[in-house]
Amino acid sequence: MSNSDYEVVIAGGGHNALACAALLTKYGVKTLVVERNAWVGGGVLTREVTLPGFKHDLYGSSHVWIHINPTFKNELQPELEKYGLKYIWANDHITGHPNLEGQGIIVYKDEDKTCDTIAEYSKNDARRYREIYEEFEEVKDGVVAAMFSPPSPPSYMFQALENNSEGLRRLRDYQLSSRAFTLKNFENPHVRAFILGWAMAPQTLPDQEATAQGFYVMIPSIHVFGESIPEGGSGMLCEAMKSYIEANGGHVMTGATVDKFIVENNECKGLRLADGTDIQATRAVVTAFDPQQTFLRCMDEQEVDPRIRSIIESFSFGNVTIARAHYALHEAPVFKNGPDMTKTPFQRTFGSIADIDRQYNEIAAGEKPTDPFLWSACWTLKDPTRAPDGKHTMIMDTFVPVELASGEDWEEIGPAYVRDVLLRNMQRHTSNMTEDNIIAEYIDTGPQLARDNWSFVNGTTTGGERILSQLGAFRPIPGFAEYRSPVVNLYMTGPSCHPGGGISAMGTNTANVMLEDFGLKEPQSAF
Repeated sequence: MSNSDYEVVIAGGGHNALACAALLTKYGVKTLVVERNAWVGGGVLTREVTLPGFKHDLYGSSHVWIHINPTFKNELQPELEKYGLKYIWANDHITGHPNLEGQGIIVYKDEDKTCDTIAEYSKNDARRYREIYEEFEEVKDGVVAAMFSPPSPPSYMFQALENNSEGLRRLRDYQLSSRAFTLKNFENPHVRAFILGWAMAPQTLPDQEATAQGFYVMIPSIHVFGESIPEGGSGMLCEAMKSYIEANGGHVMTGATVDKFIVENNECKGLRLADGTDIQATRAVVTAFDPQQTFLRCMDEQEVDPRIRSIIESFSFGNVTIARAHYALHEAPVFKNGPDMTKTPFQRTFGSIADIDRQYNEIAAGEKPTDPFLWSACWTLKDPTRAPDGKHTMIMDTFVPVELASGEDWEEIGPAYVRDVLLRNMQRHTSNMTEDNIIAEYIDTGPQLARDNWSFVNGTTTGGERILSQLGAFRPIPGFAEYRSPVVNLYMTGPSCHPGGGISAMGTNTANVMLEDFGLKEPQSAF
């Protein structure tokens, strides 16, 4: 196949790019995916980084939002299951929240069981948690439609809610910060820390305005839609999409670095690789890169409107990165809160709101967090295929500042920080996370993240800071949030686009818009 035989060429091989390519392929569009690394997956990747036979999800691991995506669920997943994709569902225990005071809180698939654990700390908080769940039942169809359609103008939410007192109340609550919402709705300090901890998953700040609306989606979604992991590792999703694309007339090219987009008279014609090879696209090009890579690195200055360039130059990725350890273990962690906490594969370990505040203040000051929260997951409890018989894998991480005021390099100090701070914290909550239980380790910090994936700018992993000016109709560029870029025939996908980072396969959003433009699919609307 010559270069000119490709109708669509996609720059980047993350899971959103692959989802976009898979859907285009399903509709008969000959598509080429070009990926710099020798592997595909981007932030949805599984590799044996500690020892052979121990499969570690390097970045994204828990699959929730992807199952809300109607296009993925109805059009792609049945096809991908033919190529090895098999999901393992959490039918009971989903996330644990260990606590040194009391039994801890467990989020079950069943909201009643979850409320029972919250009630051990506060019956009022359990009642309010249930109310939030019930409110989500009322709006979930609209939430799903809004996530997996081009974003609506900012005024639409106001117009929909401002005509009655209940709507205005909800609109007011949506404008609160995560902290304000938590303090307003919950009373027990441990429950408050558990609730606020959920808000920080997309790396939002506790006092960031309008982050409270996430509570009405994030927590109840677990109970409504559930949580799953692919058998064999998170990256099996991407391997299945790659196989599907190539079995149906497309191609995935790895080990090929995109040098620039070929633009003539404000129209994108194809890609130029670092080795000088030009790849033409007869219909369109898709960028899965972040906007700065796309419009600043891969285009000449005269090819980008100065007003657009100015907006893109100010696009913020934030100052929060990750310090993470991957462990090969003899035994799964045994939590001091008891057997129910131990059998829960995914843990969010928080102390109090004061502890959260201290950590974010330290991050803002460019300091190493002294007593950070932990996120940990032992997925081999659900999927024994990820390790040799009887053995386990575990992820453990926390948020840290991108740059340290001390001038220290995270890559140099990361192993000691993980051992002296993160592991010590984990040992406070477990009885067996001793060095004797650790067979091997792999430490990942911001500099390594940035090298492995260019979209992890400075070691950040969200595709762009989730602030009001970079969400919805503003993401990634105001006026170009519907996946069509300022350059004709150049479409955009990936975590820098609406609805943002996470394992959602939002690349189907981009593909749907393209298929509509190609006349291969009827236009869809969120309303």
